[in-house]
Amino acid sequence: MNISKPKRASQGSVLLLVLAVTLGIITAIVIFSISYVRLSGTQSQQKSAIEAAALSAARELSKIVVDTPEFGFIGLSDSAPNGTNTSSGDGYDNSVHSINTLMGTTLLDYLIAEEIGPANGGNEIKILARQDLDNLKTATATLMTALNSSITPTGSGLDKNGATVRPYQEALNSYNSNRINMAGNSSMAAGSFQLSLGAVTGGTPTNVRVPTGWSSTWPSNIATNERYKSYVAINHDGVDWVFAGIGEDVKLVDINKFQSTVSSLPYQFGTIVRAQATQDVNDNGTTRSVMSVACAQPASVYDPLPAPGALVVSFPDGPPVNYLVYTCGQTKFADLVSNTGCLSGGDDNSDVLTAFGGDYPVDSTSALVNGSGAWPLDSVDPNHKANNACKVAFYDWLRRGGTKVNVGAVKDDVFLQPFGPAPGMIGWSSSGLGGSIPGGVAHVWRFRANGDIEYFKKTVTPLNFAVVSHNQLCIESLSAIKNGALLHIVPVYLGPAYNGTGGFVKFKEAFDLYVRDSGRILGKTTGGKHNGEPMIDPAINSHRMGKDSIRIASNKFSGTFTGDFLYSGSQGAKKKSESPPVGGGAVPLVGKQNDFAHKWGGTPPAPAVIDTAPGKYRTFSSGSGMRPTYQTNGTVAEIRLRRQVDAWTVDSDGNVMFFDSGYVQLKP
Repeated sequence: MNISKPKRASQGSVLLLVLAVTLGIITAIVIFSISYVRLSGTQSQQKSAIEAAALSAARELSKIVVDTPEFGFIGLSDSAPNGTNTSSGDGYDNSVHSINTLMGTTLLDYLIAEEIGPANGGNEIKILARQDLDNLKTATATLMTALNSSITPTGSGLDKNGATVRPYQEALNSYNSNRINMAGNSSMAAGSFQLSLGAVTGGTPTNVRVPTGWSSTWPSNIATNERYKSYVAINHDGVDWVFAGIGEDVKLVDINKFQSTVSSLPYQFGTIVRAQATQDVNDNGTTRSVMSVACAQPASVYDPLPAPGALVVSFPDGPPVNYLVYTCGQTKFADLVSNTGCLSGGDDNSDVLTAFGGDYPVDSTSALVNGSGAWPLDSVDPNHKANNACKVAFYDWLRRGGTKVNVGAVKDDVFLQPFGPAPGMIGWSSSGLGGSIPGGVAHVWRFRANGDIEYFKKTVTPLNFAVVSHNQLCIESLSAIKNGALLHIVPVYLGPAYNGTGGFVKFKEAFDLYVRDSGRILGKTTGGKHNGEPMIDPAINSHRMGKDSIRIASNKFSGTFTGDFLYSGSQGAKKKSESPPVGGGAVPLVGKQNDFAHKWGGTPPAPAVIDTAPGKYRTFSSGSGMRPTYQTNGTVAEIRLRRQVDAWTVDSDGNVMFFDSGYVQLKP
């Protein structure tokens, strides 16, 4: 007899087993879900933390500045001259220039050179722009060394006030403050927080605008929304420009586009900061490592350059052409720089001098020394021709306009703008000594806020003279023009060096050219005590001598308004040995042939000597805080043509004898 086991017990066991397995699965799912939520929350919060760290690092990097011999203070951001650690020998603070602004300036100036053409000196101006591009690469390498050093755990840099900037530490602080509330028990893995610099493929918009008034346009891969793109090679005329990753605002960028270097670029400066950190999360006894990465782009403040400075062309003794005898036309700026004009002759070589030891001649330690080493066109003109000296002066003024300069306005309203007529004859001196002489005129160009060009003319006299800025250029070319209009003036008083009152002065056909360039050598290290900044000239902005018609260039259109006359001064120095020798003048009405103020040297026949009294000169000021020429235009460069004059005497018997040569010098 067979006895069967009850099936109910077996079925109950299976049910319990299924229930247990189900509960286990549910428990695992719950535990997994809790872990997943915890880890997801941790990752989300860690992502926020690392992004905050990247943004913090980018902001701090934008503050770091370095002093370079090529451009003075540079950084990732522009800054007005209000940094206490940027002050120069005269006590004033100086601007900080963004490397992208400088990059855009060299590119813009190159395009302007192309626009004005070779006949107007475009080839030489291209050379100057390429030199600045090469200098920028060197200067930026110095900055990049400082930036890379600052993002190490113990690294730091300095801001424009000399305060210590620690991008790594600030980024780490931001990371830690944002990870405090991370889900679960977690800690950052030792040594895992790192910062690095690099680029992004495809580029990002910078804050540098494309040119206005240019006859061409850039393709879309180079610029977007009228802004240049970073990390895109701009090859133009065989020259490469590459902007760094610096935008209008500090912002996050795609981590998938980050690269240490972009292999397709000819060169690059990695300014995109990459932050990464690993967080160890204790998940119920199991340690899980979660790494997060974020990339950010630094920003630059746009500097509007409210008063970049003025370019002046002056004829204090009247222009070479009296508009009746047309022999050597100087009727527009293009005539000064033309490669076929009368200033381009083979005998129009120049001496290049610099002021050593201070502003010459008012500083007691100053002297004029050979400055040919600062001549930037040796590759095409080792003899320093007069027309090339004018191109250097023009370029040094142009680059101060930065990236806002209107390309078309430069061509039409500087190079092709007709000079306004000079005034008529004026009295030689207020004392009544001497007769009448040709009135002087100066032509002035300066930048408007939108990058257009303002031109106006001013009545000028030879006084007040101007100092030569410390470490800056003074270029002079004797008899640069040989066929101006001839004029005789009688009678004149020839001064105490001649025992008599009779005489006359012959205004010769020859003109000497002087270029005073206060902006060639830049920076605190090499630019002298004024850092290559303009000389303040209140007459350019004041109401000193009356009114005149001023042409306003705006996108190649113009109008007029009433402005002020310029009270200019002479510039230059004479060191060249001449045959016959350089004139000694007949003070007070005829100064020596070196375009400085002079005084009689004593008992006859003592020669005239340079008057070093500061009151006889336009000078640079000293002070503190913001440099005055940041908000008020000063003179960057002046091109000055002085007419040679011969003084003749008449003795008691009526005999006419040559006395000496020099320049007109009004009696103080």
